[in-house]
Amino acid sequence: MSRRAIKTINWAALAEKLPETEKPALAAFKAKSDQYLRRMTANPEIPQKIDWPYYKKNVAISGLVDKFQKDYESLTIPYPTDKYTSQVEAQEKQVLSQIEEFINQSNERIANATKEIEKIKSLLPFSEMTMEDYFDAFPEQAINAEKPSIWPHIPEVQPENEKGRPDHH
Repeated sequence: MSRRAIKTINWAALAEKLPETEKPALAAFKAKSDQYLRRMTANPEIPQKIDWPYYKKNVAISGLVDKFQKDYESLTIPYPTDKYTSQVEAQEKQVLSQIEEFINQSNERIANATKEIEKIKSLLPFSEMTMEDYFDAFPEQAINAEKPSIWPHIPEVQPENEKGRPDHH
């Protein structure tokens, strides 16, 4: 990880993908990120070299500069380990596969809708249809002369569907 990693965030593209309700939270996050970036860039990436011979010559206490030099050169500050990039990448792969599945399902729905539109366009206009033409085109919605129903012609109000009534045909 290096300093250039934080500069790769495309805030404008991220803002375009968020709903309006989330944009204040993004602005607050960006402000905090910019604050950290300013603090980080205020310091050099590689610390300046210390002129140890100068201090050995000018410091009166013997051995003190040698001790500081030894301690300074043995000092290592561990960089935080990256525990989350692999999780984010795994989640990204999962989301991308879900998006691909959604696209495939949407394309199927579009194809089915297109077929249905073509079917409807090929029918006679409703104003020119007879009851027989309507029954042939939409048998599940048409009134069946073999099994008449009462108004409003929905299953819930038909006598055979009422509780306590025998099934009359």
